[in-house]
Amino acid sequence: MIENNNSFVIDIQTSRDLVFPSSIELINRAIAITYEISDKSYNYCIGMTIRLVDFDEGLSINKKFKKKNKPTNVLAFLGELEKEKALGVSPPFIGDIIVCQTVVEEEAKSLDIEVSSHFIHMVVHGFLHLLGYDHLNDEQENKMKSIENKVLAELGIKKEPS
Repeated sequence: MIENNNSFVIDIQTSRDLVFPSSIELINRAIAITYEISDKSYNYCIGMTIRLVDFDEGLSINKKFKKKNKPTNVLAFLGELEKEKALGVSPPFIGDIIVCQTVVEEEAKSLDIEVSSHFIHMVVHGFLHLLGYDHLNDEQENKMKSIENKVLAELGIKKEPS
């Protein structure tokens, strides 16, 4: 399913018969707010894929690309935005966000929060990685968390416990 906004296009995918724990409208709002709050912008429409995966696919992807023998909550894979733009791909894709439903459900339960809220947090986190944010040091992590908290607050989602 393709969701279109003036600033971005989201290709929504799921493995098997999974159902997104949050509405497409909320996902779109979360991406739009994150984009507005971030210090990154493009003067053209960008695309991205958000894929919800099960335990097995999450494990397979994490093992293949991150060399870790367990699934993780969210992975972000950068696309080649400028190369696609130069080739005339419209919209060029900034990358892919992969969210593992099983891990998100387990984490939400242990944090005593709604699965849909934690899922949206993971989508925001993944999108920030696609925009170039990271958490390799305290300064980067604080900036990323600050944006995440602002987005979640704007969406009416309470801040997750640390």
